[in-house]
Amino acid sequence: MQFILILMSQAFGDQIVLSQILWRNGASTPLHCNWKCKEFEQQGLLNDYLTPIGMRQHYVLGQWLRKRYIEDLKLLSQSYNEAEIYIQSTDVNKTIMSALSNFQGIYPIGTGPKLNPNLNHSYLLPPNQLIFEDLGIEAIPGLLQVVPVHVIQRQADIYLRGYDVLACPRNEEIINKNVKSKLYYEINDRTQSLILDFAKQLGINASHLNITDLYKYQDTFDSCEFNRYDLPQLKESTKQQMKLLQNLYFSLEHNIDFEQTRLLATPFFRNILFNMQDVINNQTEIKFRIFSANDASVQLILNGLNLTTVECLKQVYLKEEIENKNCIYTYPGYASNIIFELYRKQDQENQYYVQILYNGTLMPICNNKYKCDYEEFNSIIQFQNVNDYEDECWITPKTQIKIATWLFKTNSVIIILLFIISIFIIYLLIRQSRLEMYIKVQQQVEE
Repeated sequence: MQFILILMSQAFGDQIVLSQILWRNGASTPLHCNWKCKEFEQQGLLNDYLTPIGMRQHYVLGQWLRKRYIEDLKLLSQSYNEAEIYIQSTDVNKTIMSALSNFQGIYPIGTGPKLNPNLNHSYLLPPNQLIFEDLGIEAIPGLLQVVPVHVIQRQADIYLRGYDVLACPRNEEIINKNVKSKLYYEINDRTQSLILDFAKQLGINASHLNITDLYKYQDTFDSCEFNRYDLPQLKESTKQQMKLLQNLYFSLEHNIDFEQTRLLATPFFRNILFNMQDVINNQTEIKFRIFSANDASVQLILNGLNLTTVECLKQVYLKEEIENKNCIYTYPGYASNIIFELYRKQDQENQYYVQILYNGTLMPICNNKYKCDYEEFNSIIQFQNVNDYEDECWITPKTQIKIATWLFKTNSVIIILLFIISIFIIYLLIRQSRLEMYIKVQQQVEE
């Protein structure tokens, strides 16, 4: 009922003014060397590249976005307008190609630009010597629309790769701590029967397997399933447990406590709020922002929105009573997406609210409401954010100075201790030498 009321309010006057979408890449080739490793390697598949299936997934998602934001909500122009749209991707082939594939669905063949028919054809040629073919007034045959995709170098991409140790060096220490935690060992122990059964079905040695290995195997199986590569004949119960463990394992690494969740989600949330405020203050024309990333990025933001937690995932996996009824316990599949929509309320100047959709479904936020007043949403996200991300991630000069100072002091103490020990050893050696000389003299006198 509440969902129907939201749709009616939007149909009768509430105006969408900004949409921001974070999505995962489409289906890709395997990344981990485990199942059929040598075979995939020989075929050149062990590279985590976007496949034709992944391209199609994002093309269809693009069609869904076109219907929502161009045809239904009238947010975007019928033809591509560079001033309205900004696309940002991680610096990875599969995420860049996912963005390009998606936009062929949003602005398909036939919607691209045309040339001035009165333009001299000589202006359409590069300086290279070639025979000119008259292609008509289509800028690119088929009226294909070309779009720009912006990328940031991996080590600087705190917005979409905040989990990466190059972007947040401290996260490596946190992960190492997490995989040595009591909860990690508890889950690993409770998974031993699954590990033994899984190894038996694959005909491999179970003695060196742990839940990290099962997570990587499931990532490979996802690739095989969607791309029609060979899959092992596993029992259905094993498949279900593997999929549940996949989501739980990621949270064991990256979401084991609230502080880590806050740290890794802060840059993205800051960006989301900054973009909303720009629209509210009429400081930008951009109405649609796209963030093309991977599964880890999507899962981290689901964690940050409290739409999933390590506790509820543990309860689902161990078949305990689930306390958080809104828990998303399935791992973000290929092309999974989170959408942040900002609406201006009808006949209420400077009054806005936010909606969040996950894979096209409205999510309950702000005390289980589907519509969240902007001020309340802003307060919740601000509470989630850490005060000094750069400092807490050990990437600011201030932190580097602290670390360097600590290392200098530590090294100084070690050097001083070594010097004192050396002096003490020299003293003992001299004393021993004198004692031996004294004994020798005494022996000579007695003789």
